[in-house]
Order: sequence, then structure tokens, then C-alpha cells
Amino acid sequence: MSEVDSLKHQLVVPGQVIAVASVTEGAEESDDSFLRGHGTYIEKTRTEQRLIASVTGIVQRVNKLISVESVCSSNYDAHTGDLVVGRIAAVGGARWSVTLIGHARTASLPLSGVHLPGGVQRIRTAQDAREMRQYLEEGDIVSAEVHKVQADGTVFLHTRSFRYGKLENGCVITVPPSLVPRRRNHYFDSFLDRFEVLFGCNGMIWMQRKLQTTDRTTNPVDSNQDLAELQERRRDEHAGLPYSPEERKSLARLRNSIECLRLTHTVVTPESVEEVFKKSVELNISLADMILPQNAIHLTASQRAF
Repeated sequence: MSEVDSLKHQLVVPGQVIAVASVTEGAEESDDSFLRGHGTYIEKTRTEQRLIASVTGIVQRVNKLISVESVCSSNYDAHTGDLVVGRIAAVGGARWSVTLIGHARTASLPLSGVHLPGGVQRIRTAQDAREMRQYLEEGDIVSAEVHKVQADGTVFLHTRSFRYGKLENGCVITVPPSLVPRRRNHYFDSFLDRFEVLFGCNGMIWMQRKLQTTDRTTNPVDSNQDLAELQERRRDEHAGLPYSPEERKSLARLRNSIECLRLTHTVVTPESVEEVFKKSVELNISLADMILPQNAIHLTASQRAF
């Protein structure tokens, strides 16, 4: 495995040999064997097996597991547990097809994986399947969690948590997935004290004004079902309440802050977005002028490494 250590954290290209393990006749594996991770494939001969990169990326190793993290800006490699934002592409067959990234095949959101209105936990019926468009229809934007990724790359989602579901009355912007690093938390319900932002691992970022909170002292929440109903009421109120001119301008500035990072191919994190937003306010740069090339470069200067 010494060759792997020499390539660890290095850039490799498709077809490049990462590791070679000898094969002894009659033995299941040798002392220098490895486990194939994503972004790689194995070629076997009578005397050895070679681990080869299938994507352009960075070599990662955890004990015997070797993988390649893709650096392709337009590619999204789904992992179980990822928070994603997608758009409903089709409805039918007791599932929704969800577009996570433009050129890739859609993910699958089964009817059994959604949170029904009212917090109802029950087996889905044929009637539920006929009424699927009452919950989500083509064109709707949803937040979801990656539930499972099959060996052939098929992605299954779920929205069973009350935090996930249909997104309305906000703004979505798409950046290359490689610019959104995986973090412990991708959802911020009090971003800059005025926004709710979901940084989807697939590069789709949703933003809206902060939902009004409810005082639990006067309105106690006794169960998860009550909490789900409360969240649904808040979402319905938000969806039906128009933005004030100031709220609209503020949301547009947040959107353009992310666009500045995209234009300069800078990593999109809560910290970098907040800095660009505040800097544009301090310099009194107008909304339209923010995304001019010279201003985008200036606003993101401290976030870029040369």
C-alpha cells in the first residue's frame, strides 16, 4: 500500500493506477490487498489486481478502503445522509422523480418516504398514490435527505423529518456541487438573523426570509406530531405572505453574494457568504453592480487562495 500513501491527497485522472496487489493462487486476498471505494474500479489478472481511478479527483484512504473524491465541478456524488434541494420532474408509480443536477438522471422519492400532512404515520394506500399531486407536483422545489445510494448509482430520497419537504416563497440558486463542502450542518434557520438557508450538497441552495417563531410557553408542543403541525402552519403562513420591498432587496443581496462566489469559483460556505454580504453593504454596492466581474473579484478576494 506504499504507492497509495504516496498518492494520498494527490490529484489522479481516469485510468491512472492507484494501487497494485499481488494475487496468490488459492488465497482469497493478500496482505497488501485493498477495498474498492467510489471513484475507482478493479482490473484483475492471474497474478495481480490493480485499483484504477475512474474519475478525476483526490485519493482518499481509510485503512484498506481507497476512494477518489471527484473534483469535477458539475458532478454530484451522492452520499447517504446528504441534505439536497431538488425539483420535482415527474409523478407516478408511487414515487416522485427529483432532479438534483441538470445533466444527471433523476433521484427517486417514494411515497412511503414522505411526511404526510398532519404528521400522520400510517401505511400508504392506493388513494394516497392517486392524490400524490396534492402533496408535490411537477416543478415544485423540495428539500430532502439522501436515504440510500445503490451500486448502480440510483439515489433514493426521503422527507420524513418535519424539517424537509416542499419549499415555497423563496429563492433558489445553483452552483457547482464541488463548491459546497460537506459539513455537519447544512441548514441554517437564523442566517444573518433574517434568513433561512439550505446549502444543498448537490449545489442547489435555497434561501428565504426567517420564519416567525412561536412561543412554546403559550403554545406548548407536546409531541412530534404537534411539532410537525406547527411547522406546517408556519410554512403555510410564510407561503401566503408577500415580501416587503426591503425583504425582497435583502434576499436579492444574499442571492447575489452566492452568485459572486460562483462567478469566481470560490467555496460556498456560510462564512464566505456572510462575509461577501456584509462587505457589499459596507461598500454600499448596489444589487445590480454586485455581480459585475470587477466587483465580484473584489468582494471575494479574502476568500480566494492564490
